[in-house]
Amino acid sequence: MKALGLLLVLAGCFRRGDAQFPRVCTSDDALDSKECCPIPPGFNAPCGGPGRGHCADTPDPTVKDHALRKAYNVDDRRHWPTVFFNRTCKCEGNFSGYDCTKCIWGHRGPNCETKKPPAVRRNIKQISAEEKMKFQRYFDQAKNTTSDFVFALEFKENIRGSENFVNISVFDYFVAAHYYASRETTPPRSTGICGEEKDCFLDFAHEGVGFPTWHRAYILEAERAIQEANSDPDWTMPYWDWSAAENHQCDICTNEYVGANDENGNLDSGSVFASWRTICENLAPFFNATQTNHTKPCDVTNPTGRLKRNPGKQDPVILGASLVHLPFATEVDFALRFPVFDTPPYNRTANCSFRNLLEGFAATDTGKYRGTIYDNGTRVPGAHTLHNQVHIYLNGTMSAVASAANDPTFFLHHCNVDRLLETWIRRHGTPNSANPEKGAPPGQNRNEYIVPFFPPYSHAEMFKRSTELGYDYQKIHGQGESDAESDMGECSAAPLGGVSPGVIGMGVGIGLGFVLVLVAIVLLFFWCRRRRLNEPQQQAADAGTEMSVQT
Repeated sequence: MKALGLLLVLAGCFRRGDAQFPRVCTSDDALDSKECCPIPPGFNAPCGGPGRGHCADTPDPTVKDHALRKAYNVDDRRHWPTVFFNRTCKCEGNFSGYDCTKCIWGHRGPNCETKKPPAVRRNIKQISAEEKMKFQRYFDQAKNTTSDFVFALEFKENIRGSENFVNISVFDYFVAAHYYASRETTPPRSTGICGEEKDCFLDFAHEGVGFPTWHRAYILEAERAIQEANSDPDWTMPYWDWSAAENHQCDICTNEYVGANDENGNLDSGSVFASWRTICENLAPFFNATQTNHTKPCDVTNPTGRLKRNPGKQDPVILGASLVHLPFATEVDFALRFPVFDTPPYNRTANCSFRNLLEGFAATDTGKYRGTIYDNGTRVPGAHTLHNQVHIYLNGTMSAVASAANDPTFFLHHCNVDRLLETWIRRHGTPNSANPEKGAPPGQNRNEYIVPFFPPYSHAEMFKRSTELGYDYQKIHGQGESDAESDMGECSAAPLGGVSPGVIGMGVGIGLGFVLVLVAIVLLFFWCRRRRLNEPQQQAADAGTEMSVQT
């Protein structure tokens, strides 16, 4: 995601230092020992003690990739979270959290023994006026409630102690977490550090196979944090089905939902979000003062602006005609037909990949990646579809990766992206082959930990039906509707770079059938040959028998 004004899919300079951990684990002693195993209030043992949790070494599932050695080896996000803490709480039973005082998703009760029915996330266009006001009030409360996590103002090398960590609000924690995971490394090549472009690309949340599972974890964590900030464990994140938006324009860009805007993109003063200040908008320039390829972290204590939104006003010449409206339902239908979750090289250039179609780097008429090209000197914009298209279409805070999560619309949008992931899972299942063990961008392989959540959990833990994680949707895409279409653009039923389990099964069946036919032919050939060889002997024997009978 390079810097081209508001382009989400292009990127600016990278900073790789600020980290976020529970306040209780940022004492000088904890930082020096690299151990985060606090004693919870009301308990007398780390992590709550036997039956709840205990302190243990944190495994490191990081996949080594020598192609990324230059930038990756000095990145604080590598080997997450062991660069900071290599001993953390290992919770038992249904307990979870950095001190084992929370329950795993879908459970509640003092001992987390009660499994509750899946909480239902609903379409924001179909909730009551009271629930809409609650959505606004709950987000505003999270914006103004101090989190029990803190953020660092320096990268790991420069952290000298707890004084380098600062308080942050519940909402801004998630703004900074998105920024932290997704910033790339793009120092000027003249430094000699970057080398090949592949040595500099480090986005742990986008442009790769882990995009849907990273954001699934993100929405789950944000939903729980907002519940806690408002003392309402039954509240659920609403979703915005932008593929069904009225006239294919932003039908929630009103004060009833996320705020109306004027022609300059400023939010209306009648919106509760008009007074919000943004963080992490302005990226510090790259510098090489330490010879370790760092930039200054986002200063979460320094608000820099206000929310901007001017939907449908992007330049169609630069970005393409589709960027002046929201994605169509037919484009979502197209993506959901693809039975292969992702294909090598598992990044923005993947062809015939559901993930790349959902993320928005593949064209929804061909199924294949199409970057920006020039045709006879005329610029042809790349394929910015579905997820990416929504970000860019909104033309403001949401359209730059660094600032996107400042806008509450971000969470409604990504809740819907997760709903589409859930639709795909219910149609095609959760095969292990969907998430590769290696070969994906850094931090996005199946068993690698999702940066920067703490305590850590893997992409594999997020790749399952939502009901196993304690939630459901009011309606998944196309539920109760028939999808008789089978068009997959330029992709065959067995797309380039990967095949679905069904296609694999069919291929194996055909192959076995071919082998059986071949074996039958060979056996028949030898049987016939043997019979021909035996015919003279049999004729002689028959003649002898006839002669003996006659005598």
